Amino acid sequence: MATRREVLVAGASLVAVQACPPVTNTPDAGPRTLDPQPFDHAMRVMAPASTLSEASFPQTVSAGAMAKDAALLWTRVEGLTKVKLRVWRDVGSETEVALVSETTADVPDHGNVKLRATGLAPATWYSYAFFSEDLSKRSQIGRVRTAFPDDWKEPLTVGATSCASYKYRPFKPLETLAKQPIDLWLHLGDVSYNDGATDLATYRVKWREQLMDPGYRALMPSAGAYFTWDDHEFANNIDVEREGLGSGLVVGAMTSFKETLPVEAGDVWRSYRWGLTAEFFVLDLRTERKGSTRTTPQEQFVSPAQLAWLEAGLEKSPCHFKVVLTSVPIANFPEASWPSRNDRWQGWQLQREQLLSFIDTKGIDNVWYLSGDIHVGTIHRVEAMGARRKFFEVCVGPAGNVNPITIVLEPGNEANRGDFFPAAQFLYASGAFQATTLTFDPNANTVRVVFLDPKQGDAKTCDQTLTFGQGA
Repeated sequence: MATRREVLVAGASLVAVQACPPVTNTPDAGPRTLDPQPFDHAMRVMAPASTLSEASFPQTVSAGAMAKDAALLWTRVEGLTKVKLRVWRDVGSETEVALVSETTADVPDHGNVKLRATGLAPATWYSYAFFSEDLSKRSQIGRVRTAFPDDWKEPLTVGATSCASYKYRPFKPLETLAKQPIDLWLHLGDVSYNDGATDLATYRVKWREQLMDPGYRALMPSAGAYFTWDDHEFANNIDVEREGLGSGLVVGAMTSFKETLPVEAGDVWRSYRWGLTAEFFVLDLRTERKGSTRTTPQEQFVSPAQLAWLEAGLEKSPCHFKVVLTSVPIANFPEASWPSRNDRWQGWQLQREQLLSFIDTKGIDNVWYLSGDIHVGTIHRVEAMGARRKFFEVCVGPAGNVNPITIVLEPGNEANRGDFFPAAQFLYASGAFQATTLTFDPNANTVRVVFLDPKQGDAKTCDQTLTFGQGA
């Protein structure tokens, strides 16, 4: 991070931000606000007279791993050896901003630059961009909100998406999601369909092509995100155990994912807390499963370490909502009709039962599941009958892929609909490409789920407010 003297040398005139108009967060960010100045010690500077350069910054920017005082920020660079990252708050001026930090970094050979911005204020919207060293060229401008303070219990609205196959570009649901008043967004896997790539070089090419899509270019800079992976970041229905963790394909897929997205190094599975409102548990359901153990007493869908971490995290979380990001559904779907059960929790009943029994035994309420993979937008119960009807899972609308079984949802096919989407379990189902938003309101103890269809002018095709355990 540059010192204040280094910023002055760069030609910016600084004054204390306390004299500026109060910072205003985005609409619908919630009624509660705080003064960020005691946290980030921003200084008022002249905004650089820079020009957006698609040549130097050919893709978008993105933020992730948001905490109450930090976030990871990413872009891809061409033709520059060094860049500067600036993070600031708006102060209601066209010529000045409240500069929080300026960091200079080398550009690696692959061009992906990822830097952590620290010393931020909680519950605050920040702007950021990457610049050339002389500040004459810049990337797109991104925005990110930091997580709530530990003691906040405020409503939180998130966007969510999954399954973006290159066959269905442009991804209109992502453009729709970018227009919504969300605090953050979630990607439940299949961020990029990289099928056919076999080494790091070809994976990098696939990622570059994918993130040129207008939907990603709109959504990624609009708010921060948490990401997980599924199979298509590697290859369709990949068996990592058979392929080998050290193979060129798997190493290339994992390396390119972590280069290209604002995700932390190390294990994909980790959690992020937003005050007392919600804790998001991001799972890795691909690289730890061992197909050779399925149906044996040593069954491993996830590693024992990941499962123990999840159980401990759910039990000790002080948050009202515990939100589990599972790339594949945890619900038991009708056995006779739904295909590919072995690719979901349903095909790994020992570990599934261990997790759900733990939650039952400990009496952990308000555990909600968000999933992707099946190319259907749904609201459904984890089990159609019994005590676990109280748990809801939302399979977020696909950005771009289809599921043939959704033909039963079309008019005239009502007679077969119950075989796949029984009313006792499914509150909503649609095969349309849709954007999904969820509002977690701890004070009302509700979760509002909205599906939006770009083909219908972003109309709401579903707007349901749920309470944990309702109808169970």
